[in-house]
Amino acid sequence: MNILLAWELGGNWGHVSRDLPVLCRLQSGGHNVLYAVRDETISSSLSASVDIQCVAAPTGAAISRMPRNLAGYAGILFADGFGDAAILRERITGWRHLFTEHQIDVVVSDYAPSVLLAARVAKIPSVAFGSGFEIAPDVALLPSFCGGGAQDESARRFSEGLIVYNVNRVMKQLGGAPLQQMAQIYQGTHCVLATFAELDHVTERPSGALYAGPVQELPGSMAASWRTTNKPRVLVYLRGMGLLIDEVLRVLGGIGAEVIAVLPDAGSIRYVHADIRVFRQQVCFDGLLGSADLVIASGSGSITLSLLAGVPVLLCPGCTEHEMMASRVEAMGAGIAVRAGMVVADAMHHLLHDDSFRDAAVNFAAKYAGFSQKTAIATVIDVINKASSGHS
Repeated sequence: MNILLAWELGGNWGHVSRDLPVLCRLQSGGHNVLYAVRDETISSSLSASVDIQCVAAPTGAAISRMPRNLAGYAGILFADGFGDAAILRERITGWRHLFTEHQIDVVVSDYAPSVLLAARVAKIPSVAFGSGFEIAPDVALLPSFCGGGAQDESARRFSEGLIVYNVNRVMKQLGGAPLQQMAQIYQGTHCVLATFAELDHVTERPSGALYAGPVQELPGSMAASWRTTNKPRVLVYLRGMGLLIDEVLRVLGGIGAEVIAVLPDAGSIRYVHADIRVFRQQVCFDGLLGSADLVIASGSGSITLSLLAGVPVLLCPGCTEHEMMASRVEAMGAGIAVRAGMVVADAMHHLLHDDSFRDAAVNFAAKYAGFSQKTAIATVIDVINKASSGHS
């Protein structure tokens, strides 16, 4: 079977660390796999390090401006090309060329809504695999970001109406079935969520959703180990956030913590001493989380792995997606989010010394004690096989 896994939206290595284990398992099972990636730099790196065929995902021209009255999920799609029917048609046509060139039997979407439309036109079975933020729920009006609710309902209706109008113009031109509402981009697609229900960004998802749990494994990650036993052990994984990183490291240095800080794109680091080790490349968390006292992170992958290890989290949201995840973790009582005006040292003190946060994380870990990435990957493979055979 020829399988295309397409990554279209989002950035950095989080998508890759989720996709590669699935691709490798498919390939070892005798399937031919093709990985279409958004980032050509990552594509070049992967081609040199793993035996997976990679190509650049079709992108089309860039949008220069975005209307002010967009809200929610539709705003993301508008900014990435869905706001222009010509750009959208170009992208869908690019996907269809890939389907034909590689004789694709099944399409798997990692945050790639346009590839699902292309599969719809080409009548190829499709699977969507991703976080709760990346897979929209099947509802008439998609939920507001960060609880805007009725306050931005009219803007969301306008945004989604505009997206549906453009999609349907292209569907009519290419012979695809039209949409009645934006969530129908996923209509007919087998959806599997790489998270747990408690950490789903969407709180209004209809019942029956399939949660496989997280998949995160990146070949070539560095090994690291803790050096001491008599100091708080803190694992940091942050991207960007220069001023916040300085403050976090300053506070950690002040409390005498041993720190392993993974900071792939941070600039110069001001607060570093013998107990703070900074890594610019990916580090394997497997041997670190079991004896960590605190994790400081923003992305859903790192946060979920921390909670599975029973470790509370200082959440550092840098975007709407992070904010939504932070709210879910705070609701569980397993973390505190850094927000404007907050004293980082106080939040860190609570997380390290108030047992309720660790208790909440430990309870979460106990609930999913039987989880393994192996079973999560098996769930995704099973969904792909069912999609290819036409079963629901």
